[in-house]
Amino acid sequence: MPKTNKTEAALAALLNSVTITQAAKACGLSERTLYRFLEDAEFQTEYRAARRRVFEQNILRLQSLHDRAVDTLERNLNCESPPSEIRSAQIIIESVRKDFETLDVLTRLEILEAENRRIRETNK
Repeated sequence: MPKTNKTEAALAALLNSVTITQAAKACGLSERTLYRFLEDAEFQTEYRAARRRVFEQNILRLQSLHDRAVDTLERNLNCESPPSEIRSAQIIIESVRKDFETLDVLTRLEILEAENRRIRETNK
């Protein structure tokens, strides 16, 4: 599916909406059209790439909070009762750890897929 203003609008709407219904309203397309777009392999590739870019941006945001989270934990190790601060710090630290693991898996998967494509093209 070639990139058009409609497909670009659909991508943006899908990234910023919680439901297909919301996305359809946001980009001025029908739900049926969005579902058709989502069935298209080229659109799926673009959508995954766009979601990944958003995901990576969010990881960077979380990473920028990591130092403050560690500082919060350190500051509150001997404190009387700052449970909400400590819990927030734990969530940020755990999120960053999981995000690194996820990125690592995605990177490995991309390498394997590229190698698989190369092998298939060589065998043709």
